[in-house]
Amino acid sequence: MNWNEHILLWNQAAVRVLDIRHQMRVSEEGRHAFLLPSSAFLFATQGSACVWLDGEPNRLRRYHLLHGGKGTSVEIVTAAEPFAYYLIFYKAMLPFPVSSSLRQLAEELGPFRTIYHAAPPEPFSLYEKVRRMELLWRQGKTLDQFRVKSLFYEFVHELLRQLSVNEAAEGTPDMVMSAMRYIDEHYPESIGIQDLADMLACSVSYIARIFKAQVGTSPIDYLIHVRIEQAKQRLASSESSLQSIALSVGYSDVYYFSRLFKKQTGVSPAQFRKKILKEQQVQHNPLSSSTFSIVPKNRFLYSDIDNENQYHQKGEVQLDMLRNTRPSMAAAMLLCLTLLISACQTGGSQANNLNNGASPASQATTTQSAQPENGTASPEGEKQTAPMRTFKHLHGETEIPEQPQRIVTAFHVGQLLALGVRPLGSSTYILQNPALDTTGMEDLGVPLSLEKITELEPDLIILIEAYVEMSGGYEAFSKIAPTIVIEPYYDPIKDIALMGDILGKQAEAENWIKEFEEKIAVSKQKVNEVLSPDESFTIMSVFEKSPRIYRDQNMGGNIIYKYLGLKPNEKVLSDLINNKEQAPPYKEVSAEVIPEFVGDRLIVATNEETKAAFESFQGTGLWANLAPVKNNKVEIIDYDLFLQNDPIAVTKQLELLTELLVK
Repeated sequence: MNWNEHILLWNQAAVRVLDIRHQMRVSEEGRHAFLLPSSAFLFATQGSACVWLDGEPNRLRRYHLLHGGKGTSVEIVTAAEPFAYYLIFYKAMLPFPVSSSLRQLAEELGPFRTIYHAAPPEPFSLYEKVRRMELLWRQGKTLDQFRVKSLFYEFVHELLRQLSVNEAAEGTPDMVMSAMRYIDEHYPESIGIQDLADMLACSVSYIARIFKAQVGTSPIDYLIHVRIEQAKQRLASSESSLQSIALSVGYSDVYYFSRLFKKQTGVSPAQFRKKILKEQQVQHNPLSSSTFSIVPKNRFLYSDIDNENQYHQKGEVQLDMLRNTRPSMAAAMLLCLTLLISACQTGGSQANNLNNGASPASQATTTQSAQPENGTASPEGEKQTAPMRTFKHLHGETEIPEQPQRIVTAFHVGQLLALGVRPLGSSTYILQNPALDTTGMEDLGVPLSLEKITELEPDLIILIEAYVEMSGGYEAFSKIAPTIVIEPYYDPIKDIALMGDILGKQAEAENWIKEFEEKIAVSKQKVNEVLSPDESFTIMSVFEKSPRIYRDQNMGGNIIYKYLGLKPNEKVLSDLINNKEQAPPYKEVSAEVIPEFVGDRLIVATNEETKAAFESFQGTGLWANLAPVKNNKVEIIDYDLFLQNDPIAVTKQLELLTELLVK
């Protein structure tokens, strides 16, 4: 079906919404048959059914859509489970005057009476519009019905956009991009990971795993980031109260919003607004000096290019002053004479040195690295390039420096720091890692700012797949500097080995791995001297929605179970560690089954977000009756620190857990 032709005709149409209904059918009711009184969309929201339109069967599942024109016969036969759906009745026509070609196309295509069955690739944005339309329609107010009409146009626009894009792509939808798109559009609303899983028709564990793998954070953390970024914009551009701003981005509790804002940005909302206001006052002060926008502030004190004026810290005002000063003729002649005498003296000095057997290198050791290996001097003014090599990665093969010096990375900050390399900048999430010293690193945001990366002048950009498309695509990065896209292992030893190869620091990587393995051996010996080999462990956190039990991937599970070789609780071992279908690093469980997962020793991960839920759980009899609680064998760890998987964070985690267990 040519959706572009449908779009052309819908763009000319005058539409009136006639009725919106939300209905549910069960198998006991048998067949339900009727004729459409007007053009209509049928949008399924629950269960499945076989729906005949003019005698043609269509197997409808959740979020499938049917369209039919006036007089179309409809027959619904539900399966065993209830089948829920919305019916949107409308009337559309092409107003006069309209070109004869368009009217002929409308007669041939019949966009408002054509029968079709669609499975939109991003159904939840459609679902949200339909749900709101039905809610407003039931209220019956004139203004609400006016809003319904605009929502109907939005619904049709979004449907045709998805169908036309999907037809062109001829591929399966990207679930992570769909989830991100939904969060971007609906961040002020209450959104949970279960909601995303329901809308995408997948399990919570699956969407959590693929979202984390591609974006580097959880869906909920991404939601928080979007809300905080929106709050920043409102704080900077309006005088609204903190309460109203908090509500507008999805937080009903202004105090919780303020704590979360400070945790994410390092300053309170009030301090942020004050800072922005001060910057705006300085910016609009006519007495303040301006600077070149293309030159980063305080970037370089000196230039490597000979005879270049050192203007980087002086600004445009000083340059203008210099331009407006005209030296006298006598001063100009004196300057020329001085330069001529200096040049003659320099040339004679160099000739004498060469005649006396002194090498040019001994006269200018700072330029040795600029000399080719064969010792032949480069032509004057020719720019020297660093040795390059070919590196194979997820987007092909790229020529990269053998020893890059100015690196930008979206994800691998900890891996670089462990090898003694400080990247110029990284993504917001990674820079918030509490285990890393990220002082002076540029926050490139999420998506990554291509403008900021360009200003940093990197000689190598290291990305993971999740940041590529959302930030402009691989080509956009490769135009700035050599760019490689690698797969994160979430394993410090594997990640260090890979980074050592990329940086030309294989020896340093091997030394780090050796020292890390020695630290593991020392910690293991200390722990074994104190603990019984029969003691079992459990790692958990308590969220408001449900507690989480962790496997052997992060949150200390990799250290406790893999590195130190301590024994997991039997149910943790069977349901998580040995369960191949348990892909995420944790399992959400109901509170009443927690005793089944808790071993002799319990480690609880908490942060500001989970503190209230954990304190509430501590007040229950269920908590009081846990064996580790009775025996005083409960340890508390920092959730934010133990969430990380980079080498520096894991080393700190190893040290902290060893100290806790042997105290």
